[in-house]
Amino acid sequence: MEIGDWKTVAGMAETYRTARELGIETNIAELEAFGFTIIPPDKTGAPKDFAPRMLDALLDMARKEDELAVELNKHSDAEKPAYGRQFFHLLERDPVFIDAAMNPAVRTMAAYMMGQSYRLFSMVAFYKEGTARSTHMHCDCVGVPPPLPAYSTVCNVSWVLTPYKEETGTFGMVPGSHRMCRHPTQFEQPQFIGGMLENDAVAPVRAEPGSLVVFTGNTWHCTYPKTADGVRAHVATAFCRNFIAPAEDYSDVPDSVLERGGPELARMVGRRAWQGYGQSGPKLEDMALVRAAYQTQYG
Repeated sequence: MEIGDWKTVAGMAETYRTARELGIETNIAELEAFGFTIIPPDKTGAPKDFAPRMLDALLDMARKEDELAVELNKHSDAEKPAYGRQFFHLLERDPVFIDAAMNPAVRTMAAYMMGQSYRLFSMVAFYKEGTARSTHMHCDCVGVPPPLPAYSTVCNVSWVLTPYKEETGTFGMVPGSHRMCRHPTQFEQPQFIGGMLENDAVAPVRAEPGSLVVFTGNTWHCTYPKTADGVRAHVATAFCRNFIAPAEDYSDVPDSVLERGGPELARMVGRRAWQGYGQSGPKLEDMALVRAAYQTQYG
């Protein structure tokens, strides 16, 4: 089918044409049907050494950074939302993380889920070594009361850096849960975590390094207990709609660092956001950047 510039889906035509060029139309269909999809390494367009380079950068951070530099690590494992170490504010740490955020497949999926006015919500590296407990079932719409908007307000595009399967503590997804438009209750934990949800209601993500695991903010997910030795790592690149306050503050990232990603990265991290103005008020040209979102969820 030839895709026209139809006003009723303004913004979608360009995004879908790009998805077609990248060969990820099937992934969009899976995302719509099940709430998540896995883009294999050969469809991301990234070089073959990309995931190993990102993993090397993460391992270097793990060696050099004091665990107590991260506030969450000052709490016990029982109190933390996720077992293991997390690394924040990645854009300044290594150029490979900028390239990860600016990857065409990543940005196309972000635009599809969050509209073309999407913002970078956060970029977090997750690192587990040795055995680890599960992360409980949840969805990523933090602080959003039910019913959740059907179009979702945040999304997750994660770079897998090590083999992901049950024994390595992979993601567990509940297919179709994105259409429930609510958070899971305390009783809707899978049996392998100690809850009442049947284990076969959870689909384990099996992905090789360099893959992208993509899911909406409405999709219920957890992690399997990590029973294997070795490192389990991924980098979660999260995006949000233009009216959501991003979790991460990029105001201290130097313009010289952002230059690698060009004007689009500057827009993604809020350099062109109309919100946050002072006495002089917002800039009209920045407000104009989100006007397309008034008409459709794809703008």
